[in-house]
Amino acid sequence: MERSVMSLSSLLVLACLVGYGTAQSVQNVSAHWVDFFAKENDWDMNKANDVYCKIYDADKPYEWRRKKKRIFIKFSLPMQVTNRATGDETTVRIVGPTGHGLELDKSVFDQLDSDGQGQVVGHLIVSYKFVDCDPTPPGPGESNVRADYSKDYNPIENDWTYPSHAECAIKDGGKPLEWRKRYGWTGYCGKYTTFNPEDNCGKCLKVTNTDTKDSVTVRIMYTCGGEVEALVLDYETVDENG
Repeated sequence: MERSVMSLSSLLVLACLVGYGTAQSVQNVSAHWVDFFAKENDWDMNKANDVYCKIYDADKPYEWRRKKKRIFIKFSLPMQVTNRATGDETTVRIVGPTGHGLELDKSVFDQLDSDGQGQVVGHLIVSYKFVDCDPTPPGPGESNVRADYSKDYNPIENDWTYPSHAECAIKDGGKPLEWRKRYGWTGYCGKYTTFNPEDNCGKCLKVTNTDTKDSVTVRIMYTCGGEVEALVLDYETVDENG
């Protein structure tokens, strides 16, 4: 199938210019591998090989740079890439423009190449679509809920170790550190409880201050006895007017 000359290269340059993704998707794109050595360089864009967007994004927080950690095609916009042959997929963050197709970090290429055919022929045929880095958690919500704060959790001081009294400790306490510290913590025992309250463990809530509209995403780690019990850290985020 003939492809327009304005393929990924132009799209990526445009993405760099506008700085925002659309719902755009493309089929049957050739994807090759390149050695960015992202993981080996601890996600430092200044050290990684040939990263154009380092002039814009190298000083972003460490967690931001490694969040889509199977990455490094070339601008900070995220996209979901799918191997058309195997259905393998992953989300990557664009770090610069390419001359043609996609240039995936070798570790990403291998992740999508579960049948090994990409290694044999030297490329993959993939589809991709732009996605949100931090999509709004799906599901129902509540309005006008009282939010209290608690100093019982102290995640930063305790290196994000679940306290023994937290009901979610058994289910989620052994999850990787990156997962446990990705969002602030909250207790929850609101309207959408289940027969087994621990089913809510690990789910995320987007909490919005109805007065100021400040918002934050938090993860349920305790099925509390109140309504929403937000961390001091998160409470202050949504309480900028004091």
